[in-house]
Amino acid sequence: MTTRIVATYHGVEVPEAPHLGPTMIRNLEQGRYERREVLAALEVIGAHDRVVEMGAGAGIVGAVAAFNRKPEAMVAFEANHRLLPHIESLYRHNGIEGAIALHNEIVLSEPDAPQEAEFFIRGNFLGSGMQITKGLARAEKVRVPVRRWEALRAQTRPSVLLMDIEGAELDFFRHADLTGVRAVIVELHRNIYGRPGMKENRHLLRAQGFVIHEELSRGGVFVFERPEAG
Repeated sequence: MTTRIVATYHGVEVPEAPHLGPTMIRNLEQGRYERREVLAALEVIGAHDRVVEMGAGAGIVGAVAAFNRKPEAMVAFEANHRLLPHIESLYRHNGIEGAIALHNEIVLSEPDAPQEAEFFIRGNFLGSGMQITKGLARAEKVRVPVRRWEALRAQTRPSVLLMDIEGAELDFFRHADLTGVRAVIVELHRNIYGRPGMKENRHLLRAQGFVIHEELSRGGVFVFERPEAG
C-alpha cells in the first residue's frame, strides 16, 4: 500500500497520521511548524553531537535534525504512547530508524525520582503533558516509565539537549547535572510557571555555565550554550 505524504519539511517526508490535522499540515507546508525549534536545531546540532530529545511529539523536529545534521547519536523520549507507532513510521519512511533510538519514557532528574510518572494525554497531542492548564477533566491520565537523568547521561554522554516537555523543564533543570552538555535547545512555558519560573530556568542554566544565544532565542524557544563551546 502506498504511503500518503501530507507534507515535506526540510527534506523530511511526513506520512499521513491521525494526529496531523489540517492546521498542522498547513503549517508544515508553509514552513511554520515548530519553526523556531527546528531552525535552532539545524543551527546548533553538528555531526559530532550526541543528542537527547525530550518530548519528541510528532517526531518531526527530531527527524529534521537527524535527517539534515546527522549527529553521531540521537535518542528521543515521548510520553504519549499513542504517538509512538506514527513516529516510528516517520523514521522508517525517511530511512532514519537507525539514527534515532525512540523510547516511551519520561526523563526525570530528581535523585528520588519514582519508577513511573503521571502524564495527561489530550485529544490534541500538543496540549498533553505532566502538567496541563486546560482540558484536565477530559484528558486521559496514564502512568509512564521513568528514565533517570543521571543514568541516561552516563550511558549516552549527550552534548545537546532538545526539549519541549510542556513545563516540566523547570523541575528538570532544578536537579539535572548538565556536565558534558554544550547546548540546550528548550521551549519554555510561561503559562505553566509564570514569570518567576522563567527567571528561575535562566538562573539555573546560568549557574551551570550557560548563556543565552540571543539571535536563536525567539518566541518561547531558547538556546543556551556554554561560551567555551562556541
